Amino acid sequence: MILLRNIIILLLVGMPILSTAQEQDTLQQHDEVKLNKTYIKSYFTDSWEILKSPTKWKGRQWGTFAAVSGISILAYTQDDVIRDAFQRNRTDELDKASKYFFEPLGSGIITIPLSAGFWAIGVLTDNQRAARVGLTSIKAMAITAVFTYAIKYATQRHRPFDDEPPNPRIWEGPFGNYSTTSFPSGHSSVVFAVAAVFASEYRDKIWVPIMSYTLASLAAVSRVYDDKHWASDVIVGSALGFFIGKFVYMSTIKNPDLVIIPGVSSSGHPGFTMIYQVR
Repeated sequence: MILLRNIIILLLVGMPILSTAQEQDTLQQHDEVKLNKTYIKSYFTDSWEILKSPTKWKGRQWGTFAAVSGISILAYTQDDVIRDAFQRNRTDELDKASKYFFEPLGSGIITIPLSAGFWAIGVLTDNQRAARVGLTSIKAMAITAVFTYAIKYATQRHRPFDDEPPNPRIWEGPFGNYSTTSFPSGHSSVVFAVAAVFASEYRDKIWVPIMSYTLASLAAVSRVYDDKHWASDVIVGSALGFFIGKFVYMSTIKNPDLVIIPGVSSSGHPGFTMIYQVR
């Protein structure tokens, strides 16, 4: 009942997004996304593009990668310290919040019905934006899960509860028994992939990105709190999910004939210029 209530609350929170479909569709005129062969094929094409994307990175992308890597390495050196700090500060209230909300949120028990619900409502109400964000977030979840588990099985890091005392330095590599899959955090990667899609699609509603990334962050942190992951697992998982979610979203809405250039008007107000190329 508690889980059902949480799903209903999330859907009700999302209703203001759906209720302004006409206004929002004029804000973002992208190609309609349908559940068809093109959509199914995009799972494979997007995955391939993500896999080879580092070969196309420029200075800014490599800088971001270096920053995330640096933070992850720093967290790795302090994983046991961070883990101990979380375990010393557990409470019954936080245990319940993690068990009944953040755990289902990261596992897909909430995010999958939420995304499917947006798609279904979008189809039924002819709201292309809602249908697009639903299908795109489902695709982002699926692709993120594949990449996450590929890394998990390749590294086979021990979870905090796998050893006594917990040891964040044990990695079995690709030749273990595939029972230790701590790195990276799958809950964190999946929930951030969904958050990135919703935040990108509804970026004109400032509260949507704020809520999306706040919930994703809390769900990710709960994995350390629950003693299921090390802090470095969560950081890498969150970054991976964010990157894939953003990539899948941009791949979905990409229109080579439409160029949007942000800027500032003569009066000092922020805005953008849209250039449509007629072929």
